[in-house]
Parts: sequence; structure tokens; C-alpha cells
Amino acid sequence: MKGNIGNILRVDLGKGKFEVEHPTEEFYRKYIGGACMGAYYLLKEMAPKTDPFAPESVMVFSTSSVVGAPISGNSRHCVTAKSPQTGGLASSEAGGYWGPELRFAGFDAIVIKGKSPKPVYLWIKDGICELRDAAAVWGLTTGEAQDGIREELGEKKARLAIIGPSGEKLCRYAAIANELKHFNGRSGLGAVMGSKNLKAIVVRGTAKPEFHDLPFISALAKTGIKRVEEREGSRAWRTYGTNLNVGWNSAIGGLPTKNWTMGNFAGEDLISAEAYYEKMMDKPGTCWACFQTCKRDIKDIETPYKIESRYGGPEYESLGMLGPNCMVSDLNAISKANEIASAYGMDTISLGGVIGFVMECYEKGIVTKADLGGVEARFGDGKALIALAEMTAKREGFGDRMAEGTARLARSLGPAAERLCVTVKGKEFPAHMPTAKGVMALIYAVNSFGPDHVSTAHDGDIAAPSEAIKGFGLYDAEPDPGAFNFDKVKLTAYSQRYVSAIDTFSVCQFCFHTWSIFDMEDLLAVVDAATGWRYTMFELMLLGERRINMAKIFNVREGFTAEDDMLPPRLFEDPLEGEGIGAGRKIDKAGFLERREEYYVMNGWDPRTGMPGKVKLRELGLGWLVRE
Repeated sequence: MKGNIGNILRVDLGKGKFEVEHPTEEFYRKYIGGACMGAYYLLKEMAPKTDPFAPESVMVFSTSSVVGAPISGNSRHCVTAKSPQTGGLASSEAGGYWGPELRFAGFDAIVIKGKSPKPVYLWIKDGICELRDAAAVWGLTTGEAQDGIREELGEKKARLAIIGPSGEKLCRYAAIANELKHFNGRSGLGAVMGSKNLKAIVVRGTAKPEFHDLPFISALAKTGIKRVEEREGSRAWRTYGTNLNVGWNSAIGGLPTKNWTMGNFAGEDLISAEAYYEKMMDKPGTCWACFQTCKRDIKDIETPYKIESRYGGPEYESLGMLGPNCMVSDLNAISKANEIASAYGMDTISLGGVIGFVMECYEKGIVTKADLGGVEARFGDGKALIALAEMTAKREGFGDRMAEGTARLARSLGPAAERLCVTVKGKEFPAHMPTAKGVMALIYAVNSFGPDHVSTAHDGDIAAPSEAIKGFGLYDAEPDPGAFNFDKVKLTAYSQRYVSAIDTFSVCQFCFHTWSIFDMEDLLAVVDAATGWRYTMFELMLLGERRINMAKIFNVREGFTAEDDMLPPRLFEDPLEGEGIGAGRKIDKAGFLERREEYYVMNGWDPRTGMPGKVKLRELGLGWLVRE
């Protein structure tokens, strides 16, 4: 079987036992890996209404048949579990080096059940597995623990998927780090690891997957390098990375500012991609075998805050949520808060969301200085940003409540605070404003694992010159990125299927997308070269749709309804403040509900409840999920 290793490791932490499953080629072709394979195991083996922190909860680390192929974008892995933040299905992808190394060590995926009676880490080397005592590294930061484990094993090149103290203490948005600067960041999957007393999964391997046509993959990789060199946009991306979004979103009034009450930030120039490049950046960072170099590594900085380069610098989502959303324009303070999140293992998007919320509550008298242990949590105060990040990371004082996330904190503070809460399904928004992007308004609401900015194309793609976008059938779409019409529903539904397929193959959108160096046809070519399957675009889109429906069914099983596919009242009722582009905007609720119903119908779901139809499930080969 080309492409796939053919081995899935099953771990029972409670019993300390291992088994190896050998799926058929038909199973691999249907569920592939990544997010779809993760959803399969949760639906098959996890009882409805299981607590995310219960020993019976299932956690899946998965790659795919193309991960480890020597071409940009094929370095990712996916973690799937029930989210302690949303209560629904969670899938989170990460780049870096861990995914390929798992394959080199002899496995396509790991399915984890149970809870260890004591802290442990899982050590896998060339197919040999061992649970080792983690007492010496429990309680340590991600960097300290990584150093300790590598030293204990005598394996400097071992790759670790690891949690920090925030995961151990069950922060509901705890993250999983690899190489200290790549993260399965969203939905609290680090807390699920912590609940299982699993500090890390450490992998090292020397075997390479067998691919059907390796010379073709190598040749396409060289073609990709030429494309990057020839395209001005690609060169800018390699220079400035995702922080270019600061300027792009500000230009359309979509830079989340002051806890989502404004779309423009007066301190934008101080935190721009250019400012970070000049003041903070050390060198470009990258993932395994990738020449995109989209990450922005940071210098070692001593003053005014000591910042260690090993934890990396803030990417756009971190910059946007810890910066403008909290009205902080000090790059040093933002970078320090980002480092705290990386060292303790927290999602910077949710952290920035909850801190911005607390700052607004403080300024409106809902939260006091005494509540915050003496911190004056005013918007724009970099020292307050750092103090709030630290108390949250350690679950100290009010930080213990902040670690529960914005939605739970708001409910505990009462109706006045709930009115300021900007979440869907209990999860904070990424740094792209739905008031400026209709596709984001729709996908934030309907996405089964909560608001996410990389589950679809973005609104600007509808007006892009790329021929690839026409592959979604959008030949005569309204070119205005700000419109919120049926064209946006089509873009949401179709691109969500494609992106879901990308996530199932565990490849990177920055490399394989309608606007990137490799397009949809290139992805199919890589799949063919890896597996020899002659995979089609029809199969690819069905795969994405299959994953979307599996996630939806999981949530329905957990009690989710159409009421959970709803934006917060603030976005419908409160016009954006400030001046300039975006000021005065709010989302028309009636229009939103019409778009949501159209999306449901396009997906073959009940237009009122959002429940997937029986025929749709059978079409996707999911008849086993049909409830009579």
C-alpha cells in the first residue's frame, strides 16, 4: 500500500497497553487521515455526552498518506477530541516537524483512550512504544520539559507534541506545542491531554514512507520554488508572513479592536508587518521540507521584557488578539504575552479574546481592581496585558476564572458582562471581523468546531484574479468582498468542502489553496504520486463534505441545535465605533438567518434545524450514522 504506513497505534493509558491496527486500503481511501479519520474514531468509539476530561474520552493524533512527502506543505498533523471549550467535536491542525516524524517512526495515527494513574509521556521510536514516567517534567513549561525529556532519552532530534502547565491545570483553551513554536492551538486539546496525565508524545524514526512516484513529487517541489520566486505576493509573504494581515484587515475596517467594538486601530503602524520585521524579527521560520518560510522568528530580547527566541514570535492571530483587541500597541508587551502563552501552552486567540473582554468589563465597572489582585486592566496597558496573561497561565486569582474562557466567565459575572461576550459555541473569534467579511460571519456561526478563520476561503478571494477560484463555479460572482449575498454562501459551502479535504490530507493551506503556490490540481497530483490512486476532484470534494457531516453529526449527538449556529447579539445590535472604514457597521440579523438557511439547504441539511439529511449521509458513505 503506497503512501500509507498501514499502522495505527492504539494506546490505553489506564491499562498501559498498546495495540496496532492495520486498516484496509478502502478505509484509508474513504477516511484518509487528519480531521476525517479523527472524527471517525470519536463517532465509533466514544459514547454520546462523554465528558471531555473523562478517562473514556477518545483523542486522535493523525497524519495522512501524503505527510512526509518532500514538498512544501506536507508536514502537518491533526489532533481530534471532544472540546472542553465548546462541548462539540474539535479538530486542530499544526505544522512543524512532529507529523512527518510520526510517520518515520512507523505510524499513520495514534488513538488514545483512558487516563494514566500518574503523569507519563509516550515514547515511540521506529515502531517501539513505551510509556515513561513524567514526574520530573510535570509542572514545567513546554521548553523546560522538552529539554528534560530529550536529555533523559539522549535524543536531541526527538520531536515532541507537548503540553505546558496550562494543559495540566485544564485551562479550557490549552494548546499542544511542537518545537515550542508550532501549535494545535484551538479548542482546548492541550487540556484533554492534561486530563489524561499525558505530558507529551515523543517520536523519532528513521524509516520513510514508500511513495508511488517520488520523482514527480520532487519535480513539483522544484516547480513550487520557481513560482515563489516569480510571484511578488509570494515574496512578500516570505518576508513578512501572516502579519501582513494587520494592514489588509485594517484597510477593510476588519481589524478587531477594543473587544470587537471597532474595526480600525490607531496604533496600527506600531504593530504592522513592517514594524515587526524591523524591530523584533530574527529570521524567517518554517516547517519540515517547506520553502514558504511564513513564520516570523523573534530575537532574544532583554528589555523592557525578557523574551526568549526559542518560543517564536507572534503570528497575525496572536498579534491581532493580544494587540488591537486589547488596544495594546507595544510590540514588546505583545511578544511577551505571546511567549507566556507558548511556554505555558495556551491558545493566543482565546487568551487575547478573554483579556480584551476583561479589559472592557474593568472599564465598565463589572470587574474591579480588587477582583484582579491589584491589576488596573485598562485598554492599551501592556503591563496589564502581561499580568493578566500570567495569572491566567498559572490559574492564579482571577486568572483561574479567565482560564475557563470568555463565555463561562461572562455567565459567572452576570447579564451585563454576557452582553459584551463575543463567542460562538463558547469559543472566541479569530482576528478577522465578521462585520467586514460575510463568509466569516457565516462560517463562524455554522462551523461545528466553532469560529475559525481557516475553514473556508475569505471574502476577498471571490474577486481574486486566480483561475482556481472559478473551480468552485463562481464565474459571475458579485466582486464586492463586502457583500453578504448568495455568492458568499456558495463560496462558504464550496470552499469549506475543499478546505476540509485539505485538513483531512493534513496539508498546509499556505501551500495548497486557490491563491497559493500549489492549487487544487496540484494537490490531486501529489495524492496520485503518493498513493497511485488516481484520486479525482469529485472524490476530493466528497471527502471534505464527509468530514463536515461527521463533525455535524457528532455535535447533534451532543445536543447542539441551530440555536448554537448563531452569532452573538453584539454583532447584530451594536454599530462599530470609531471613524474611518467600517465605522457604524453591524450585521443584519434577518439577512444572516437567510444566508444560514441557504447554507443548510446547500449542504442537504434541514433548513430549520441544521440536521444532516439521511440521503445526504448515505450519499457520503455514512449510512452507519443514520438514525431511524
